[in-house]
Amino acid sequence: MAFQSSLNDSETKVQVADFTFAEGVDESLSCRALGALEVAPGKSTGEFIEGAMRDELFAAGVYDQKNGQVINGEIETLQFNSFGTGSWDIALKVSSSADPEGYTVATHYSFKTSYSAIKACQNVIDAFTPAVQQLIGEVVKDPQFKAVAGADADAGS
Repeated sequence: MAFQSSLNDSETKVQVADFTFAEGVDESLSCRALGALEVAPGKSTGEFIEGAMRDELFAAGVYDQKNGQVINGEIETLQFNSFGTGSWDIALKVSSSADPEGYTVATHYSFKTSYSAIKACQNVIDAFTPAVQQLIGEVVKDPQFKAVAGADADAGS
């Protein structure tokens, strides 16, 4: 797991704050003439991305909901294309009190689409989870992740 390797041999524990949206980023998504997309049934897109980060941290054994460095997330880009080659573009800025400047990771996830609006929009929905997984992987592979997690107080200095 990417979290385990980025925090190897560290006793670092982290928490996840509520993720927010940067100014101008609209989390209400609509597809073609079909209207609103529900890419994460029962959750907002922000809650889904935040939950994916929390789940990965938990699986890696570094999540502690009471103690640990609090990681903040701000979704800076959230958009998709359902024409031609379908794609998701998502950018996430992560920061913490250990690294208030933090860093931003952007991911571009391509998928097949369709001429049919119904199929194309379903493909957009189906591609959201793997796009978020790709994003979270890129967040933790970044060399600055250790600093944000508080595992490397000298990183970024």
